Amino acid sequence: MAKQHPRTIKHRFVVGLSVIMALLGIFFAVVISMNLRNQLVTDTEHKASLILSQAEAVQSYVRQVLRPSMYHLLPPDAFLLEAMSTSFVTRRVMSDLSALGDQYRYRRVAVGARNPDYEADAFERGLMERFESEPGLTRIEEITERDGEEVFLAARPVRLDASCLHCHGDPATAPRELIEHYGDTRGFWRHDGELVGVDAVTMPVAGALGQIKGATVSFLGLFALGLGVFYLTLQVFFDRLVVVNLSRVTEVMRRYFPKEAGEEPKQAPDAGEGEIDEIYAGIEAFASRLKEARGKIEDHAQNLERKVAERTLELAHEADERRSDVSLFVELLSILNVSHTRAELLTGALARIAARFGARAVAYECEFSGGGSVSWPPGTAAPPPPADWRSLVAGNDLRLGQDAAFIPVRTTDVSRGLLRLYFPADGPGPDPEAAELYRAIGQQLGIALENLDAINSLLGQNMLLASIFDGISDPLALIDATFAVILANEPARELARAMRREPAAGRDCPAASALPGQTLRLPPELFGPGMALRPAPANGPAESHPPSPSTVVLADGRSFAVTRYPLDPSTGQDGRLVVYAREITAERRMREQMRQTEKLVAVGKLAAGLAHEINNPLGVISCYAELLRANIADTQALDDLAVIERHAEMAKKVLRDLLDFARPRPATPGPCDLATLLKSLSRIFEVQAQARKVRLVTRAAAALPLAKADASGLEQVLSNLLLNALDAVTPGEGEIVMEAEAGTEPDTVRIRVADNGPGIAPQDQPRIFEPFFTTKEAGRGSGLGLAVVFGLLRDMGGRVEVENAGGAVFTVTLPSCGRDCQEEHV
Repeated sequence: MAKQHPRTIKHRFVVGLSVIMALLGIFFAVVISMNLRNQLVTDTEHKASLILSQAEAVQSYVRQVLRPSMYHLLPPDAFLLEAMSTSFVTRRVMSDLSALGDQYRYRRVAVGARNPDYEADAFERGLMERFESEPGLTRIEEITERDGEEVFLAARPVRLDASCLHCHGDPATAPRELIEHYGDTRGFWRHDGELVGVDAVTMPVAGALGQIKGATVSFLGLFALGLGVFYLTLQVFFDRLVVVNLSRVTEVMRRYFPKEAGEEPKQAPDAGEGEIDEIYAGIEAFASRLKEARGKIEDHAQNLERKVAERTLELAHEADERRSDVSLFVELLSILNVSHTRAELLTGALARIAARFGARAVAYECEFSGGGSVSWPPGTAAPPPPADWRSLVAGNDLRLGQDAAFIPVRTTDVSRGLLRLYFPADGPGPDPEAAELYRAIGQQLGIALENLDAINSLLGQNMLLASIFDGISDPLALIDATFAVILANEPARELARAMRREPAAGRDCPAASALPGQTLRLPPELFGPGMALRPAPANGPAESHPPSPSTVVLADGRSFAVTRYPLDPSTGQDGRLVVYAREITAERRMREQMRQTEKLVAVGKLAAGLAHEINNPLGVISCYAELLRANIADTQALDDLAVIERHAEMAKKVLRDLLDFARPRPATPGPCDLATLLKSLSRIFEVQAQARKVRLVTRAAAALPLAKADASGLEQVLSNLLLNALDAVTPGEGEIVMEAEAGTEPDTVRIRVADNGPGIAPQDQPRIFEPFFTTKEAGRGSGLGLAVVFGLLRDMGGRVEVENAGGAVFTVTLPSCGRDCQEEHV
């Protein structure tokens, strides 16, 4: 027996949705009721806590303020109940706040209360028993039922302390007024810490709970009403949007697929006749018809497969022939790629052509260079060509005989030779239907020979250009717009490796003729700041003169004269240019040293003349200052005279520096023991370093060669550098390191004086050795110390360099002693 379900999709959908909405309404009603009840409990807890806190505040005020004040005002045995009893005052105040008791009811009760009206009843005794059984319980807050009414209860225990025993202890010591008012039997003989009663606040909540129930019921009623309206609205929309459209789908299936549906088209069914069942029946009938049609198609497909298999065999045979032809052309290209000479190309090509066409012998007759032929198999002589073979090649005529095929080999406009194929006498011979294939083979062989000649010519030119390119000793490179190297000679590759701080040894570098930009890249700083690649205009005239070189200084101090030659964009080389760089570091340094030397010579001549002219007046000033000091007693005048003498002495020191700077001095060629010199200077300057709380470190390498230098002059040089370092470092934190070691250049030694001071500003480094240039404050330096250092080292054949590395670092480089110098020292 069939199950009884609603027939229409509308009924099923609406009933299911109604059940879901009803469950949602009940769920929301429960949530609202629980939320309102929790909110009521929270609000009531806050109110009850406030009332208990108020009562406790009143009791605390009586105990701590009012009672001590009354004891101070009244006689020692007097007791005022209305002002000194905490229970009396609390009950009176809290009763006045809720006179009718409709908002809350406050009771302070006890067991054996002095006032029988406040004796604890059974409910309140139960609260005391709970506090007694749970000593850690300090407050009870809950909704309970009292006297048949649902109320919220908040209670706390009342325990006596030592201050309460004056009135609740021994009746003999209690206040007289208290005994007269209450008697001496109730409320006495208590002890410290005893639980005697409770403070309880009850607040009626039955009305609020009723309101919550009413609100929940009202919500359910409104929700039911809304559900009914929604049910009616849903029926209307469901009829219009679902039922009508399903009926239209059924009607379309019946109209266009009557046979598959198994019946003739008829009127669309009513909306209430079970749309789903009707659609299911139609689709089932349609699927049955499709199954029958599928069987017929499968039978037809089997016959078609047999015909396709037969045709496939035929096409496979043709495809094998075409594949062999394609393979032949591909192999001819491969032979071209690996061949270096015409003989290698022809030998490989003839063997492959013979294999493709089944020829017993193949020969090629060349038309250039007086003829000549190549034949296959090797070591056998092919039959001679026909007498008119040149006319065959010139006219591009294909001749097919009974057992031979003569194929002209030529490109579009150049005749190159004749290809001859000889077939076995008992074979089928050349195939007339393959005439176009024979012509294509001849043309392909001609193109291969032409390409080989062109490649050999290009390789020869490329080898010549590569030899010239690599023979240039300066860096030369072809780059693109991203500074990626396309072509570079060995000096350019060395420069790129040096800029990347990569050692050249032990690394594979691409050849100059095939250097990819991914493996080598010139540094952008080689092109100077703001330098952009600007090739010549595509339609503009070429420059008649080469571009002028520009000087570029790299980060490591090396200088290059760089010339850039943009390539013509019309050649397809847009954005590319040739860069030629010539290193001029040594030239630049030599020019700078020459300029410095010229400055020193000019300043030396000037200094020599000024020193002689100014020294005599300074001597007279100093002499008369000493005479005046002997004849002056005024303190202020003596101070002024000291200023004159100090500045005259300072001027003399400047003159001595000028004379030392300008006066030519004979320098001994050496030798000089740098280790001994550094130890001597360390002892001399150790006192100054300790006075300034500066650490002075001296180091000398083992087996250090002797320097070819004047010991006294070198001592003056290092003294000036140490004095400058002492002035630069911070007292208490400064450190100066003076070390000697073998130089990086052959037959040299070097001394480094480094400090951890602020260093030298980059803009001041080019002028640091100029006379009278100083960064010190006025009166602290003449600006001649480093100029004297430069001049002394120049006379010794050495040099001095400065850099910043955590502070100023001065490097003195001197030549080392040769064998003659060493023997003289011994």
